[in-house]
Amino acid sequence: MKSFSRGKSTTIGMKKDPIFIGITIFMTILLVVFVVYPVVSVLITSFQKGDNYSIFNYLEFFRHSYYYKSLVNSLILAVITTTIILIVAFSLSYTLNKTELPFKPLLKNGALLPLISPPFIFSLALIIIAGRRGLIYKLTGISPNIYGWPGLIISQVLSFLPLGFLMVNNVLQSLDPSLEDASSDLGASQVKTLFKVIIPLSLPGLFKASLLVFIMSLADFGNPMLIGGGLPIMATDAYNLWIGEQNMQMASVFCVLLIIPSVVVYVIQNYILKEGSYVTVSGQMIGTEKRKIAWYIQYPLYIVGFFTVLVIISSFTVIFLSSITKLFLINNKLTLMHFSSYAGWQALKNSFFVSVIAAVITSFTSIIFSYILVRKNPPAKNLLEFIGLLGFAVPGTVMGIGYILVFNKPPLVLTGTILIIVLNISFREFPVGLEAGISKLHQIDNSIEEASRDLGASGFRTFVSVALPLMSSAFAASFLYTFMVGMITISAVIFLISPGTNLASLLILRLAETGNIGKASAMTVVLTLIVLTSLMLLKFFSKKSNVEMLKGF
Repeated sequence: MKSFSRGKSTTIGMKKDPIFIGITIFMTILLVVFVVYPVVSVLITSFQKGDNYSIFNYLEFFRHSYYYKSLVNSLILAVITTTIILIVAFSLSYTLNKTELPFKPLLKNGALLPLISPPFIFSLALIIIAGRRGLIYKLTGISPNIYGWPGLIISQVLSFLPLGFLMVNNVLQSLDPSLEDASSDLGASQVKTLFKVIIPLSLPGLFKASLLVFIMSLADFGNPMLIGGGLPIMATDAYNLWIGEQNMQMASVFCVLLIIPSVVVYVIQNYILKEGSYVTVSGQMIGTEKRKIAWYIQYPLYIVGFFTVLVIISSFTVIFLSSITKLFLINNKLTLMHFSSYAGWQALKNSFFVSVIAAVITSFTSIIFSYILVRKNPPAKNLLEFIGLLGFAVPGTVMGIGYILVFNKPPLVLTGTILIIVLNISFREFPVGLEAGISKLHQIDNSIEEASRDLGASGFRTFVSVALPLMSSAFAASFLYTFMVGMITISAVIFLISPGTNLASLLILRLAETGNIGKASAMTVVLTLIVLTSLMLLKFFSKKSNVEMLKGF
């Protein structure tokens, strides 16, 4: 998620605009109710012990080795995943930007492939390839133990690689090649230039990428659930405590311990490492001839990137083959029977409906709120912006449990309804639309709206007739992004789904857990095609609006 810079903008106060005053109050109430209140409720519940409040639950957490082992495992997993992704992302980016080796389009597109799939597709693929009766066993007779640490690390690395790659690649693309020439002219070897010039100049991008990947690893739910093999992990243990043991207090403690690093990373990303707060390259970029890279630098990096992309493509391939064969590796007769599941199509229909409604809500509310923040300069503007962006910093597990705590009792009982899922997705993805709207407004000359007001139009009419049409491409980008994420989300909605209702991503997880790999693969293929279409449209509208929500794609 990109953090857009806040340039100076001429604001039009809202003191004499009662419509926007009312909208601001209404939007603030919505954000407090559907973002702040659930998070605060989780925090309060973590201190409850009967009718009293104390730190007993936290002391209990650290008394039980299983509990704190879950925290330690989650942190270790996040560190390992982040480290490997940075190495692979840098290897791919260096190969693409500094070398003339073959298959570069394949490397770039392959590294971005995980963007179009559910986050746990690689766990499913690993089960098919290296499960107890998987492809490796069929070919060699050896049954590797892919469950637990090996499967978790591989699946998370492949799932979150695109995020790290996009950030690191953008930094390497921006580096002035004349700096490398200067280093060479001063007698530095290519290895010394790599470690003394290129990598140090890439550190801001590497650091930002590491923060985002680290927090996504901590918040990951689907991969630990599917291929964790019972390994204690925070997100899944919070779910098991809630669903299996009805221990809401300890589940809330787990959530609070997930929130702390998430919020720290969020603050660093949005308020310390603001775009423009560091200089990677100074002076005017000049064209230089690409120099030949030594084999002992380019080939090891190329092999790392190529092997990773090969694993990604292989994973998609086995998922596809599993979806069109009767029983992959046992009965390889081609069939479309797995695509004929009524429950599967119903789940896809539910996901489509929920995602569309959530996208509509997110797009309208976030675009209006961005206009208020940029053009109306409301009181406590920075606080309102912080609240608006908070949903992105909170892991899905926390929001799921928070919604159950808040909306399972009067005055607003929503549990058991589709509406609670819609609202959860809407306000979790609200920051994306908000950032897109803010970025777009900084590109629109304020004089256009001033001319409308000079002609006698009210502030609200100016917004509807002038500003909103100019922001239409940002609106579309926000809509498509929310729809895309809504189709594949799992960590929050798994707490909110009601009996008799299912969503595509949850059904895929259940089918994979019960060994129904064919149907799970078929649903994954359909869901991937839907997300791919959404991503292509998102790319189109992002270019049209000059708002790069997935910069570098």
